[in-house]
Amino acid sequence: MAVQLLDKNCARTAVTDGTAELDDAILVTRTRAGDERAFEELVRRYTPKVWSLVTGMIRDRDACEDVVQDVFFKVHTKLDLFEGKSRFFTWVYRIAFNTATDWLKKKRTDRSIETEDFTLFEVEAPGDAPDAGLRENELEGRLAAAVAELPEKYRDILVLREYERLSYDEIAEVRSCSPGTVESRLFRARARLKDKLKGLLF
Repeated sequence: MAVQLLDKNCARTAVTDGTAELDDAILVTRTRAGDERAFEELVRRYTPKVWSLVTGMIRDRDACEDVVQDVFFKVHTKLDLFEGKSRFFTWVYRIAFNTATDWLKKKRTDRSIETEDFTLFEVEAPGDAPDAGLRENELEGRLAAAVAELPEKYRDILVLREYERLSYDEIAEVRSCSPGTVESRLFRARARLKDKLKGLLF
């Protein structure tokens, strides 16, 4: 049976054969055995998280839909490669992150990255001033530009920590590095941001 990825009904409601109550390992086992409804439940379960990550990295909505679809296609075709050494959630996240990163790399070959591709943080400006809206837009633009200019190894860690709120251990699994490396790169990323935005935010 072909799997219809990103089916809205599948993404928003649980299937009715009890798979919603099963843990990921059982759903993976059933999917490998040919139970497509089990995979539909995995798609339903993780579409919101994957969508959140991808839209945090890519502003083009049409592109996001394509990337998310590609993520679950890869998850389905590579499921036999999942060894269970990490959580299934982390394995899916790694595929999603790498797929979005590949899309951005391909985009760089076509044109320079625009700062609108990175909307990692919402920066609040004082609301009493008449120009508060303009100030907020300026802060967001400067922050997005500063994040976009970070070396990829720092920007990646920053996205997963500050936007996706992953723990150090989860980021380490997604990026295939140690928690210590995550902490070190995150420190350097924040330090570089602080330097770039000196006088504006700090």
